[in-house]
Amino acid sequence: MPPPRPSPLRPEQIWRSAREPLFWLDPDLRVAWVNPAFEELTGFPADAIVGVSCPAHGPSGDGDVVELAAGLAPPPEALAGRASWAPSLLVRPDGAGVRRVLAFLPFCDPQGELLGVLGRVLDADARPEPSPAEAESEAHALRVRLMDARAALRARHGFDSLLGGGPAHRRLLEQLRVAAGSGRPTLFVGEPGVGKRHAARVVHQLGAGDGSTLRAFDCEALPAAILDRELFGPVDPEAPPSRPRLAAADGSSILVGDLAALPRDLQARLAAALEGDEGRVRVLAVATGDPEAAVRSEILREDLYLALSVLVVHLSPLRDRRDDIPLLAQNFLERLNRRGGRQRPGFARAAEDILAAYHWPGNLRELARVVEHAHGRGGPSLIVVEDLPADIRGHLGDAYPAPKPAPPRPLDETLVEVERRLIEDALARCRRNKSRAAEILGVSRPRLYRRLKELGFPDVEEEG
Repeated sequence: MPPPRPSPLRPEQIWRSAREPLFWLDPDLRVAWVNPAFEELTGFPADAIVGVSCPAHGPSGDGDVVELAAGLAPPPEALAGRASWAPSLLVRPDGAGVRRVLAFLPFCDPQGELLGVLGRVLDADARPEPSPAEAESEAHALRVRLMDARAALRARHGFDSLLGGGPAHRRLLEQLRVAAGSGRPTLFVGEPGVGKRHAARVVHQLGAGDGSTLRAFDCEALPAAILDRELFGPVDPEAPPSRPRLAAADGSSILVGDLAALPRDLQARLAAALEGDEGRVRVLAVATGDPEAAVRSEILREDLYLALSVLVVHLSPLRDRRDDIPLLAQNFLERLNRRGGRQRPGFARAAEDILAAYHWPGNLRELARVVEHAHGRGGPSLIVVEDLPADIRGHLGDAYPAPKPAPPRPLDETLVEVERRLIEDALARCRRNKSRAAEILGVSRPRLYRRLKELGFPDVEEEG
């Protein structure tokens, strides 16, 4: 047998000269090198991306090198030492996404420890071996689905923060589009935590002109005197009586929430101002629960309700959007990953099933809290059933096998979780009115505010 012909090229030179884009990740999932074909495809030079970590969240389309690296994160199968592949979206410097399939070939030492991962960038319609059933991670597929949902929202609506895909969500997006183009008063209605305030901000952003501002007022937290001054301006005792006029600048918007918590005398002044301003200032308002029931019980003035309900946007509770729950949970998880520190790539199928089956009385706000709890437990692996709070698993009855007994928890930790649940239930019963919640709990309102702050209740705008 003739001896093999010597090659003038070393393996690294061969990889660099390959026409196929290639990259190498070190054991800490940092980009160790990329070849020229990779630089040409992505638009990023090697010295810009080498050394950047691949975080456990998908690209958002910002065009930053970190967003490109996020698209290179391997699925759990590759980290476990198995060859695998997954679809991905590689973000270029201009923010455009390049859809490709990434094939991952992990290298391990004799003890099974990961030495690094070789990545190949293939055409979007490529389906390398092994088969998808064996190699494509369901958790990674959810990340790609989230990328697609963000990209579709940006392309069609100009924003990517209201995620979903069902009929109810499509109706919501159409309602927001109509409301943004109308400039008329709009009322956002729904249960606590469904995203009313964020939807109102989206309407303002889509419909506002250059330099237009949005001033938001929390009627539950602000005293009546401050609300009066901020909404209508300081009172001149020497001026003759006149129709109330909103203090905001012409062409701007104000966001009033929760409407039922606005004192009735200020409700009357706001209704009169709406009648006289004739579109000078756009008013967006949030009503928790059923505003017509609030009118019947004389919590909400009928004239104000009629003035604000020119357009009404109804937001569905999370229990009516069960198909969207895994996507929304992944979105909250990736938001936590973006803070740095612990990175959790996704959810195991059993954990997804539990999230989808739970009834979510606190809607998006509660889902954000549950994901944050799960994110803080365990290592850098998929979130499993045991990472979810016990109360979430306990509401499922016989739908799932009983979880394994959790290790004993410190008494203080258990008491804090019980207190958090009691506060959330009280707030839900009184439509987020903190004064009434304090009465239900038998504490003063300042004490309730102090505990809300100490317990770290999330102040997530899109969940209001």
